[in-house]
Amino acid sequence: MKTLWISCIIVCCWRFTASAQQRPTLLPAPQSIHYGQGELPVQKLSVFVAPNATADVVFALNQLRNLLAERSGKPVLVSPSASASTIRYSVKSAGQELPGTNEATNGNTRERYTLTITQKGIDITAQTSTGLYYAVQTIRQLIRGQGTKTSLPLVTISDQPRLAYRGVMMDFAHGGLLTVDEIKKQIDFLARWKTNQYYFYNEVSIQLDGYSTLNYKASYSQAQIKTIIAYARERHMDVIPFVNFYGHLHELIRNEKYASLAIGHYGHELDPRNPAVQTLLKNWIKQYTTLFQSPFIHVGFDETWETKRLANAAPAKLDPEALYIQQLSFVSNEFKQYGKTLLAWTDMNAFYPNILAKFPKDVIPVIWEYSPDTTAINNYLNPVLKEKKPFFIQPAVSGWGHIYPASDYTYENINLCLKAGLRHNTLGFITSVWTDSVEPFVRASWLFMAYGCIAAWQGTVPDKITFTEKYSAVVYPALTQDMQAAFDHIAIAGQFLEKCLGKNTQSLPRGTLVESWSNPFSAYYLANTNEHKADFEQVRTHTEEAQARLISALQRASPADTSFIQSMLVSARLINYSASRFLWAKAITDRWNDGIMAQKKDDYVFYDLTYPCHSLLVDAMDETGELKRAYAQAWLSENMPYRLNTMLGRFDVDFGLWRKLHLKLLDYKIQKKTEPLRSFELMFTPDF
Repeated sequence: MKTLWISCIIVCCWRFTASAQQRPTLLPAPQSIHYGQGELPVQKLSVFVAPNATADVVFALNQLRNLLAERSGKPVLVSPSASASTIRYSVKSAGQELPGTNEATNGNTRERYTLTITQKGIDITAQTSTGLYYAVQTIRQLIRGQGTKTSLPLVTISDQPRLAYRGVMMDFAHGGLLTVDEIKKQIDFLARWKTNQYYFYNEVSIQLDGYSTLNYKASYSQAQIKTIIAYARERHMDVIPFVNFYGHLHELIRNEKYASLAIGHYGHELDPRNPAVQTLLKNWIKQYTTLFQSPFIHVGFDETWETKRLANAAPAKLDPEALYIQQLSFVSNEFKQYGKTLLAWTDMNAFYPNILAKFPKDVIPVIWEYSPDTTAINNYLNPVLKEKKPFFIQPAVSGWGHIYPASDYTYENINLCLKAGLRHNTLGFITSVWTDSVEPFVRASWLFMAYGCIAAWQGTVPDKITFTEKYSAVVYPALTQDMQAAFDHIAIAGQFLEKCLGKNTQSLPRGTLVESWSNPFSAYYLANTNEHKADFEQVRTHTEEAQARLISALQRASPADTSFIQSMLVSARLINYSASRFLWAKAITDRWNDGIMAQKKDDYVFYDLTYPCHSLLVDAMDETGELKRAYAQAWLSENMPYRLNTMLGRFDVDFGLWRKLHLKLLDYKIQKKTEPLRSFELMFTPDF
């Protein structure tokens, strides 16, 4: 009897464990979740949509119907009445589709929802249609199986966000310009993590009436912006204009027509003393407030270094702090006429310790710090706390200096910013994505954008050790193992590459991109490759494994995922090429120096270096050319053509390096030159 009792306990524990193991991953994790026993088949579910239902409610219900139908293979039945429906919903308050300016002070209930799934059906209770929409996003992750076996677990979930404002800032000023279709994909992606703000960082990349020559064919039309705003609104995401109204305006000032508006000649910052600056900005402000309906606008006001640099230059003596406050006050007063709430960065506090006390009263400070350094974060946070100002906090995906973002660096930056923000009651959390170095694809940042958005909703960061596994299970359920392995191998490859490169970053902190295109035959880089040969080889090992996993995933991927995986594949190849070009340079010089210099004979050196179908220099040319083509295809799947040729030129220059060396070696052999043998570097002077 005792043995039977123990066996029953073991079986029950096994069943409980098996059931727990089958439970889906939910990102972000709900505040409260209780599973029952059993599951609800999906194929016979029905829903009633009232004739007078508002567009936002209908949109959420249609998304739910589409999700269930896609997995089960059968449309969700239309119920004749609410009482007969097996999908039941209640929305307590109409409207409020987007966050308002009092979101953080009114109890933060607008996005609250309760979801109950029983054998009788699905019940959703929401404060607003936003909560209904977010309940649908949770159901998306709860769905299990395919076809006739599609089901939902029996569960009760109560949820609402930890932070009122949860945004992503996308850079449309420095790198390529995402296509409108790509922006829509991005908004759909961010909506899955219950993101409610999308900051459209722009300097001159939106067409304004009266400025037709400004970034001609390198900007978004107002019609396109309206499309993006409407698309995001359906998904309860507020598109917030993010425009620098002081610095970072080189693309404006470099034009002769506007050069006189600058502090410095063809510079970066407007001159607040110039009345023409106010005339221009009044026009811009009117146009932006007409175009964007958001109650917020982020006006930047960061890094006005040129004004500081010229402060003591003859003949004029400038007071940079006074000019900063003059400009911010003017901009604030202008936007106040249109009922907008301003956000502005606080980094200039590092130069002017008392500047925050002089901020216009209604301007909300935004603390940005992009390193995993608590001290650095507090350096910006403490002055804001001293002035007792409400604030936002803004970490970043560390991708501007790398082909693929620095994973652990990014995770820790997001973690520390979130902790600091929550400790001091931040209003909101903005995950930044910068494109300064142009080359990296924005898609490489998606995983980390999700990490920041998930953290902002649940109030804690996901476990970084298991995050790629859970993320892959949610986003790529049929490809989980391959995608997780690919993400992990690329991240490890990036860590090894950072051991080799990054001393010259051209103001891109910790970046490896600048050096990755340097002359690999220079004395410095040959010595560096000798020192880091094993690290470069590890880069290739991990990116080759990532490529294998991504190719495997492509063979089974849905059409919706194919383009994204292709971009990741090209990113892996780019990282691989960054290491390969240095290893090739070492192999080529060593082959000559060991085979010709040391042994004083050919020893098949020319064959190894120049044979037309398989040799080191031909390998280099082949990979450079093929990668250029793949890069262009991946770029155009994500971006407009603007700046593509700037990037393709890098491949052309590199191809020229390999080709010139190939011809020099052939010429040496053909002419049977007899000058004294010297090292490869001195003999052939490899250079661009």
